[in-house]
Amino acid sequence: MIPVQSTADPLVELRDIRKCFGSHEVLKGIDLDVRPGEVVALLGSSGSGKTTLLRCVNLLDQPSSGRIAIAGQPIYDRSPDGRDNVHLKGRDIWAMRSRVGMVFQQFNLFPHMSVLANVMEGPRTVLGEDDRTNRERAMDLLAKVGMADFADRMPTRLSGGQKQRVSIARALNMRPAMMLFDEPTSALDPELVGEVLNTMITLAREGMTMLVVTHELGFALEVATRVVFLDQGAIAAQGTPQQVLLHPENERVRTFVNRFHATAELMRPLLST
Repeated sequence: MIPVQSTADPLVELRDIRKCFGSHEVLKGIDLDVRPGEVVALLGSSGSGKTTLLRCVNLLDQPSSGRIAIAGQPIYDRSPDGRDNVHLKGRDIWAMRSRVGMVFQQFNLFPHMSVLANVMEGPRTVLGEDDRTNRERAMDLLAKVGMADFADRMPTRLSGGQKQRVSIARALNMRPAMMLFDEPTSALDPELVGEVLNTMITLAREGMTMLVVTHELGFALEVATRVVFLDQGAIAAQGTPQQVLLHPENERVRTFVNRFHATAELMRPLLST
């Protein structure tokens, strides 16, 4: 595990987050803090609410009720009776999202733009940054994720792993305070998973705050500072990776992590580099 212990104030605070789709309550009162430098892995079966919770953090999905604060600033606060105490709109939401980068399961690159143009687009259109500074940093970030040699290539000529690494560089180019990852390897062929995980491992070692929805249990054990296990929209267990993955007290967690050892073996070569 990457040893980061933070006593700083939370970068993200979630309080009693609930989310309903019609009559179905997907999130049932989630309380969660993420502190600077933490790598928090969100685990759970499909349908447990992991992705919905992640999307609520930057208001891609707005909670039905609850409170969200980023770096101590409330960005969303809705009472159970539907009263909005805080509700960002428009430009304020874009400003908040520039501080919270997100990498999706699908790569969402602009197909008509080169790799470099994709990475430069956010700072140009959202932050109004000049192209010279933007280009220099974009190239540095592409080098960081091992994609500098592909700067002029179009996304259609990239592998899935390459596209995801460009997506990570694009998110980093907004200079976020933290990164959200929604199962970033789930759409990849098995042989391409390692190159994306290596990039995420590098970010974690550099101290990037990360909230990661993942089924890569080896990554969670070796890289996360904390594991949060969701079951049917509620937190069933949380603690250090060793506590949750190696010595689970919850029967539902024990069933889920039965496949851990095989995944951990796949991770060992990556973590030794």
